[in-house]
Amino acid sequence: MDTVPEQRVSVVAEEPPGEHALPVVLLVEDDAGDALLVEELLVDSDLSARLRWVGSLAEALVVLAEDVPRCVLLDLHLPDAHGLSALAAILEQAPAAAVVVLTGLAEQQVGLAAVAAGAQDYLIKGRVDPELFGRAIRYAVQRKQAEQEATALQAWRMRA
Repeated sequence: MDTVPEQRVSVVAEEPPGEHALPVVLLVEDDAGDALLVEELLVDSDLSARLRWVGSLAEALVVLAEDVPRCVLLDLHLPDAHGLSALAAILEQAPAAAVVVLTGLAEQQVGLAAVAAGAQDYLIKGRVDPELFGRAIRYAVQRKQAEQEATALQAWRMRA
């Protein structure tokens, strides 16, 4: 697949002229209503970021091949992927991105399994306020950075 299917892109905050680009949060979500709720959470949170929305795993993988966002918000029920296979594909394509899984209330165990499989956090749809949303993304990014630093330190120790 050489071209990106029709993409839904939403800029949440405008970049100030002359400033560096705002960090990107990639939302992988096939439900337009849920995507709108996530966009509103981002606007109402204290995060300075742009939201880019794609509706399938295939679209996400194309976007991730071009650029790695600061964080990926991943629904586990997509038209072309279901469950932890979507997480595995995202982690393989973009190992440097923090991943926060979006789950339904009845899927808390899946959220925990996703964290065990490499996601930095999970959020339950419909149970998130803007403060929790912003904190979850900030902490996920910090966890991912700490993980990468620990891996680099271990590699350095092994070489030494």
